[in-house]
Amino acid sequence: FRPQAEGDDVVAAGGSRVVRIAVANGNAVWRSDTGVKLSAGAGAGLGLALAGGGKGELLALDLANGQPRWKVALSSAVTGQLLAVSDTIIARTGDGRVHGLSVADGSRKWLYTRNLPALSLRGSGGMVVRDDVLYAGFPGGKLVALNPANGAQLWEATVALPRGATELERVADVMGNPVVDERQVCAVAYQGRVACFDRRTGAPLWSRDTSSS
Repeated sequence: FRPQAEGDDVVAAGGSRVVRIAVANGNAVWRSDTGVKLSAGAGAGLGLALAGGGKGELLALDLANGQPRWKVALSSAVTGQLLAVSDTIIARTGDGRVHGLSVADGSRKWLYTRNLPALSLRGSGGMVVRDDVLYAGFPGGKLVALNPANGAQLWEATVALPRGATELERVADVMGNPVVDERQVCAVAYQGRVACFDRRTGAPLWSRDTSSS
């Protein structure tokens, strides 16, 4: 769970509730009990406050008053930050999928799917959008760049390679949100490997093992 700044307020989620808080004084603008055991949130943008449930529920509330706008069922538990980009809501689920949904009613616009390794860290990979490109980390040490308008993959890069004798030793999931600047996008994997890539082409720039430093 991460709060999301939106204008002069912050939207946060937890338990079954979503709340909008005024930064100026800390007062709640509104609180909404969704009746859903939440697993991800909050997201905010395009006039919506967003939260996800452990059974795949994706909830959109009116950002102005907290009233429900729409609710859809995704393929598995919603994980990580929810994004509002252009006219698309972007959500991840624990089965390795990234969903692009219509901001109007939550209907599917596109779906990006990856196969997961036998063992992975739940909700480990984050997402970030910069200059109309969606960067997302995945189990197995992969970082991908997607077109947020249609879900098309622009490139794929390897942050870390799974190595070791056991499934646990071979976990190399990309963790947290990728970090993007004007030239590069960087990500870190579970076993301590940090790598940066050209953000337009995915070409490797440098990589370093920090696990022993």
